[in-house]
Amino acid sequence: METSGGDTYGNLAFAREPDRQRAPEPQAPPQRPVNTPLHVLPTLPPAPTHPEDLGLPDRFVEDLLLKTLYRIAVPTPMGLSQATRIPPAVIRTVLDELKRTRWVETTAASGRLESEWQYRLTEAGMREADNAFTRSRYVGPCPVPITEYFRLLEDDQEAGAPDPVRLARALQQLVLARDIVAKVCLALTSGRPALLWGAPGNGKTTILELCSEAMFGVTMLPYAIFVSGHIIKLYDDLVHVVVEGEDSVDSNSSVDRRWVRIRRPFVFVGGELRPEDLDLAYDSAVGYHQAPPHLKAHGGLLTIDDFGRQAVAPHQLLNRWIAALERGEDTTTLVTGERITFPFRSTICFSTNLEPRSMLEEAHLRRIPYKIRIPEPTPQQMAEIFRRFADAMGVETPEGTVEAAVDLVHTASAANPRSCHPRDILQLIIEEARFVKRPPVLDPNACRRACEVYFASNAGTWA
Repeated sequence: METSGGDTYGNLAFAREPDRQRAPEPQAPPQRPVNTPLHVLPTLPPAPTHPEDLGLPDRFVEDLLLKTLYRIAVPTPMGLSQATRIPPAVIRTVLDELKRTRWVETTAASGRLESEWQYRLTEAGMREADNAFTRSRYVGPCPVPITEYFRLLEDDQEAGAPDPVRLARALQQLVLARDIVAKVCLALTSGRPALLWGAPGNGKTTILELCSEAMFGVTMLPYAIFVSGHIIKLYDDLVHVVVEGEDSVDSNSSVDRRWVRIRRPFVFVGGELRPEDLDLAYDSAVGYHQAPPHLKAHGGLLTIDDFGRQAVAPHQLLNRWIAALERGEDTTTLVTGERITFPFRSTICFSTNLEPRSMLEEAHLRRIPYKIRIPEPTPQQMAEIFRRFADAMGVETPEGTVEAAVDLVHTASAANPRSCHPRDILQLIIEEARFVKRPPVLDPNACRRACEVYFASNAGTWA
């Protein structure tokens, strides 16, 4: 996968006009912004006040509480509420029923207030908890019925495409020609499928990563959904960014905390994508399903890096996702064979080192209206990239050395320079300087030695 090398440096920086002030130093790989202004927050459903308001079978709710009691460290109604996202009042109602069946009892450590009471499983309750674990090992936030999930998705009409101004600002960190920036901004803000292609090392992956900075708006997501006796886990803390303050549970909360407000998701998959990853993944060890990447990306941006190098064939991916985007829905299958149709509203972008016509049919190409080649850098752009990374990485650049380094790289790379080369060469110079205990300097001998080991060829002489 075409990723940033070195420590924390990206691939490129934005092309500098000769008469303009230099742009800021390169940034570390983008982190999803946390405190930026938001659109109006979506309204979460009202909090359930009775067990039947959960919309789930009584047996399932009881199983969930028994399994949670088996594992929880603080077995109070509030502690159980924090773990299951069910309001404490509803928790106490279910606990009262479990006490009547003699599966649960209060402990001697219970406080005087009902909210401070602590609970534990009885011997019979332990057996029932074991039985519950055999049915499903899922322990966590209580799921919502799939019908409720679909109903609330219909009210979320914002596409989640990157904001044009924010996207252009994010891409200003890269050295790219203005027409390339304009094409990328147009493609990614259209909400339609796009394909970035070109030689490796010229910033396609970095462009996609920077798109995460331009994602704007908030949507809501249930932690998990319940359908036909099965649990599908949707929330993924590696993908979803919770809006500040949303992960706490207030005993007086008026909203259903089985749902959480999140930033528009940015889902990134690469060459590791397998055919089975396109569908619901059932783990028999835990007894529940994991949602595939495109369902986790609902309302946001789905990016497929190294397109054409996955274990799943390109046409199979396109038949699945492009057709699903055209219909606005996608059908997946439970482990039992039951088929479920989910809404599918995301912006999708592919990135590949392959020539599009060499791997895709005409019918597939026309379904990707934006196909943008990311070209090799010009000598002027290479010099600017060298300057920016040298500044960011603390490498001294005596007068005239940057232009000469560009010539060396051009020779050593057989006239195939890449935008990642300046960063990689400077990193080698830093490592050599650290080894001999001297400050890193872009001097003739250091640059030549770095080019020789990096390109495995004769770099020629310093110009």
